[in-house]
Amino acid sequence: FCEPRTAPIDAADGGTSPHPRAALPRPLRARNRGVSASGFAVGRRPRRAASVGAQRMQSLEPHLGAVARFPTRAGGGGVLVRGPSAAQRRVESRSGARPQHSRLPHGPALSADGVGRAHGGVAQEVPRGYQLDAGLSAQETEHLWRAQRGRLFRWPRLHEQDLHAVALGGPGPQRFCRGGASPEEDARACGDPGDNVFVISLARRPTRLKHALHQLHAQGVSATIVDAVDGDTVLYQEDLERVGVASLPGYMGHKNHDILLTTGEVGCFMSHFTIWQHMVENNIQSALILEDDCDLQEGFSERLGQYLEEAKGEDWNILFAGRSPMEGDWRRISEHIVEPGYTLWTVGYVLRLDAAQRLVDAAVQRSFAPLDDFFSVLMGRGQDAAYNDQVHGWWPYLPTREDGTPLLRPLA
Repeated sequence: FCEPRTAPIDAADGGTSPHPRAALPRPLRARNRGVSASGFAVGRRPRRAASVGAQRMQSLEPHLGAVARFPTRAGGGGVLVRGPSAAQRRVESRSGARPQHSRLPHGPALSADGVGRAHGGVAQEVPRGYQLDAGLSAQETEHLWRAQRGRLFRWPRLHEQDLHAVALGGPGPQRFCRGGASPEEDARACGDPGDNVFVISLARRPTRLKHALHQLHAQGVSATIVDAVDGDTVLYQEDLERVGVASLPGYMGHKNHDILLTTGEVGCFMSHFTIWQHMVENNIQSALILEDDCDLQEGFSERLGQYLEEAKGEDWNILFAGRSPMEGDWRRISEHIVEPGYTLWTVGYVLRLDAAQRLVDAAVQRSFAPLDDFFSVLMGRGQDAAYNDQVHGWWPYLPTREDGTPLLRPLA
């Protein structure tokens, strides 16, 4: 459904927007390409920046009527979404300006508002290397930093100020699956996400959000923009302890991702978890979760509906709209649908309430790994250790079903 862009979003309108939220950002990971055997594709793009709540939507309004100005990227080979490759992601994680790892320093206690104070009562400075889109003033940068620091401590629930609806589709309820005499029953049987489309967007990267809005507008898809948890606002181990988040015991990466957990990976996991929690609290039966650097492929809506129809009757609780496969598919189900092997990317997937409920009930935030690796191991993939040589060390700490089978049942 998506693929990565090859040029900066800013080039489309001659420069960056003056307001920190005006340019919209992409998700927490690097750009990459990949196409699954089933024909889906996913892509990553850059993200957005700036304020919270009402200011966020005010800054979006000028762009909602202008997103059609941005060029549409041609779809590729029946893929639905595209994103960055594992190799590219590893390069970016190594070369980032501020590669914070899981072994964060211990530091001063936080203030009641969660933003934190340094010794002597002076507000903490914005960390050196804090990566933002161009065009933000020092005052805007400080405001954004403090807002995102506060966002960290509202986790895991989504508050009204973290959710921003953008109605870009037609009138009436949004549907991807078209068939069936009873639309509601058919949608539930297919796992149709309907109006529950969530786009995770990092506030300090507004160009990515701008790109995501263009993608949604071009495909006529309404969605809710979700303010991401910014991993680069995690300064100390105490920050994660305070919100109850911890990596797998002894996590040290694996042979194909041989770095410690980065703050970007922490923020990515926490951002996705907020949507799972939101699904459970609001009894959302199925949701399409996108990251704002995705590229939706031509005919996205129709093809997603078609592929969901093809998957009807299968016992699945997660369907990848785009992926980067690391091993062969386990089974072909239809022309476009497969049961995947070990796969990377979380740029776009449909999650059913069964999976969200199991993830939340198991408190997976207390022993997590980078999300795409985490999903694959929860799917029971990689047991031969060909791609991930740490699978058997992780497995004892990960939840399964009551009968001992993998928690996630995937399609792609």
